[in-house]
Amino acid sequence: MRNTLYTMPCHFQDSSGTCNDMDPRGVCGLPASGAAAFVQNGDQRKLCSRNPPYGFRPLCAGAAGPALAMLRGLRDPARCYYPTCAVVGASGNMLGARQGAEIDAHDAVIRINAAPDGNMALLNKHAPHRHRATWVADVGARTSWRVITMEGYGYLGHYPRFWLAPPLGHGTHANMSGIPQDPLLAVVCHSPGTTMGRCRAARLDQTFNHPEAASYLLNPELISEMEAEHFSGVKGQRTPSTGMAAIALARKMCGVVHLYGFGNGTCGRQCYHYYECPADGGADGDKGRGFVDQQKFLDDEGATGGYHNFSAQALALVRMAERRQIVAHWGTCAPNGGGAPPEFRNPPGGKGAGGRGGGRGDGRGRGGRSGRGRGWAKWRGREG
Repeated sequence: MRNTLYTMPCHFQDSSGTCNDMDPRGVCGLPASGAAAFVQNGDQRKLCSRNPPYGFRPLCAGAAGPALAMLRGLRDPARCYYPTCAVVGASGNMLGARQGAEIDAHDAVIRINAAPDGNMALLNKHAPHRHRATWVADVGARTSWRVITMEGYGYLGHYPRFWLAPPLGHGTHANMSGIPQDPLLAVVCHSPGTTMGRCRAARLDQTFNHPEAASYLLNPELISEMEAEHFSGVKGQRTPSTGMAAIALARKMCGVVHLYGFGNGTCGRQCYHYYECPADGGADGDKGRGFVDQQKFLDDEGATGGYHNFSAQALALVRMAERRQIVAHWGTCAPNGGGAPPEFRNPPGGKGAGGRGGGRGDGRGRGGRSGRGRGWAKWRGREG
């Protein structure tokens, strides 16, 4: 750290006025090679050479021109580098794999779009688990960063349109002060086209260009670099997925990148998103209630409307693991609801507090007249 009286540019100034030098590793400043992670450190010529999602050409001419200068003045995050990171996708292969503690042990946990951590998943009444301990055991409880599209950001309460008072928005705040600071957001301008869509200049200025910004705009060159390395010539894909954008960011920001909750193409029967899996793991009878398995997206290039080719993505991830660019943890292919962690299960044939204990493997011991078994009581003691 250095005092703010120094004349050198400040990398990051905290609320006490202390100026912090940036870590030479990671995502801050100009990269030693390849694309910068965040737009403020990007190559202006390349930014202006392509349309979204691979460039910001619409911001480079006419009335939008000053927006590019604004983006180049954005600050880097306070922490530039993490020794190890967990990039956590949303595949159903996380259910029952019990990788939550391993995920939470990493220096940073990076999640994708709105995929919930263990505490958030409990709020989804249609999800397969009903208890916090089970969710945390499967998907972990920490979130350091969330990589999200600008379209997804538009559903958050601190999206400028919802936060700011009229005429700038529909909210009650005069400015963006007071917005949540945790987790940090890495935002992708994801929609292909000749315009900026929700990433138009005024919205970018409101979202990123203020003192309390906890969101950082991913460099479209980073997405272009990922596309060129792993998806050149791939049909049925207009842009790499947000998950691939998260991996690209992690490879710049982390010493070792560990991957969880992504498919390698071998678990077609597994449900698509872990937080949408049916409670019984996806029996055929559940398909009538909205069950979607991964095979649909592996077989049908049009399943995502032509945006992503998940079959090509699975091959790319396998190649990256073989090249040791990532450490892949593929989870389990067996469709299941996960069940309770062992410490919350009743012993076989055990007696419950009010009758027959005999847990069902999910912590819900069958009790007698006076109540459920001990497994239920112990489970409920950890919930909340």
